Amino acid sequence: MAKKSKKLGWHGQLLLVIFFVTAVVFLPTTVLLFIGMLPTIGARLVDRSKAQTKVFTVGFLNLAGCFPHWFQLVEQGHKFENAMQILSNPTTIVVMYAAAGIGYMIEWAVTNTVAGFMVQRGKKRLEEIQKFQEGMVVRWGPEVTGDLPLDPAGFPIESKE
Repeated sequence: MAKKSKKLGWHGQLLLVIFFVTAVVFLPTTVLLFIGMLPTIGARLVDRSKAQTKVFTVGFLNLAGCFPHWFQLVEQGHKFENAMQILSNPTTIVVMYAAAGIGYMIEWAVTNTVAGFMVQRGKKRLEEIQKFQEGMVVRWGPEVTGDLPLDPAGFPIESKE
């Protein structure tokens, strides 16, 4: 089956043009955030889930790590040279990417914790169902288990034991 290509309507094309014009006008910010938000772009490429939880978790913390350096850029003067000076400082990259790393750790921990709770909940529910089935066998007999052989009319075949 062929994939349907998504075409942008005129609204989408207009937004795309506005986005690129804004990116060029605010080039120092664009460069700073593009380099700083690379872990979020990586999370977007890796996360195939429908909810995109990894992208949001990593993205918000990554943006929080970029924000102080963006303020520094605005304070020093919104120039391309200042953006490159800020990015050339290793501490800047460490702070930005460490914030994203914390986002990855939070997403990993929460996902594993929730998965553990779901497994335990499922096991408890399975035990309840099995207990209920045992009660049905006591009340209605072994015919309700579905383990007895049946004749063509659907009645249990009498064993010769």
